[in-house]
Amino acid sequence: MYPSSARENPGSSLARATGHVVSILCIPYGYTVTLWCAGVLTITRYGLPSELEVLLFATGAIGGFLACAWAGRGHLDDLVPMRVPWIVVANVFPVVTTLAVIALPLGLVAKRWAYPLDSFLATVTYVLSLAALLRVAEVFASKR
Repeated sequence: MYPSSARENPGSSLARATGHVVSILCIPYGYTVTLWCAGVLTITRYGLPSELEVLLFATGAIGGFLACAWAGRGHLDDLVPMRVPWIVVANVFPVVTTLAVIALPLGLVAKRWAYPLDSFLATVTYVLSLAALLRVAEVFASKR
């Protein structure tokens, strides 16, 4: 907020609002891009999924998320925090997860299991990449 004597420039008001929205959306947006890339890569490599394989893809993503939640269960916040270091806005982790999915050899598993495996891998890679970035940011912040 600005002091009552200062007038706010409408452009800076829009810029502040835009920055706020980007801060809120940076993590879910990156995860959306991550899963989209994993899904398209799986389709490209294995062909269109059946209805069951779509459900298996969703199950793999949920399983990956729950595995990460279980691993961090002793440190989960009571409330969902929205404050993250500014560097998280430069969310490049969908690229990292895409490379992880590409790194799986084609034909490693049957098509039916490729869908949940790829979404699980994408989810876990995305969460752990962000967690590592946040941990590095904490270490640097503590040295200031």
